[in-house]
Amino acid sequence: MVAAAVIGAIVYGVLYKSPQRKAFEAALAQARQGQAAAQMQVAQAYLAGEVITPDVSQAVAWYQKAAAQGDGAAAYELAQLYLTGEKLERDIDSGVSYLKLAAAKNYAPTQYALGRLYQTGTENLPEHLGQAAWWWIKASAQNDPDAQAALEQLQSENPGLVDRVKQLVELEQKAQSEVNAETLVLAEAYQNGDALEKNDEQAEAWYKKLADSNVPQAQYALYQWYMVPTRLDELKALEYLQKAAEGADARAQYEVGDRIYQMAQNPEEYQIAFRWFDLAAQQNHAGGLYMRGIMQMQGQGTAKNIRAAMSSFKQAAELGHADAQYVLGQSYYRGIGVKANRNEARRWLQQARDNGNEQAAALLTQMH
Repeated sequence: MVAAAVIGAIVYGVLYKSPQRKAFEAALAQARQGQAAAQMQVAQAYLAGEVITPDVSQAVAWYQKAAAQGDGAAAYELAQLYLTGEKLERDIDSGVSYLKLAAAKNYAPTQYALGRLYQTGTENLPEHLGQAAWWWIKASAQNDPDAQAALEQLQSENPGLVDRVKQLVELEQKAQSEVNAETLVLAEAYQNGDALEKNDEQAEAWYKKLADSNVPQAQYALYQWYMVPTRLDELKALEYLQKAAEGADARAQYEVGDRIYQMAQNPEEYQIAFRWFDLAAQQNHAGGLYMRGIMQMQGQGTAKNIRAAMSSFKQAAELGHADAQYVLGQSYYRGIGVKANRNEARRWLQQARDNGNEQAAALLTQMH
């Protein structure tokens, strides 16, 4: 009798399961096979507790599995659980992280919600209207009415900011298919916190995409990036510097020339330094012009040519190079390479002094 009763219970359990229970078990089987949609379904069932005994920890675990596969809705549900603290311990950091994950997956409700958090700020997320606009613009493009209303209000209050962020969103969209020098604006915005929240990870990622596409300005930016003491990697920095110089970035050409010049010990090395300075000078780089003048005046790495040196100094001085202005002023004062002219000397020395050259200030004092 006992055996019969047990068998009967099993048969009843198999044959008389509710459609909802059967659907849950089917979803559970698919979820275990890694299907994100099924994982969402199982998580929601555990959270609701209508078909299965409620279990928040199980719900969180299945939401996490779906979110890890890029399901924006799952990340949004996790964010809500952590931010509200109604069914598990409140965790703002985790909530914001999942909101950002869902927003990055282009899930419009999350983009709107994240924008609201940036609008008001929290103890873990600083107020940032530019970043709020960024997410509302993205959600609005998906016809989210709440985001559209919020963006319209912000546009009326701060049109310049919204227009700037719209420009950056458009740049990001274009860069999904092709990166070019124009994309530098987006990388720099992340690096400098221009209209957007400062984000070094995003800045570096965009610079690398640009550098891989042989954009020399980005290669030079990465040279500077890896020379910052907190992330110093001089070998990697110099690799990018060389690429930028070969790509005709004048700043990089000057920098390569200066590094070689500082270490030069023989005529051949000075010649190499001069060639890099000359390339930068040809692009009107003030430092390149100044150093080309120095080497022309001294006959380092090139034939000595005072007249050519004066021409290089003058071009650099006109571009605001303080040391070139001082050398030019001194040359006019002493009649070196040019006819002595105190008025011209005073004019260039005054500009050099105003640009911070102390030697120029001292020489002006002597002239009085």
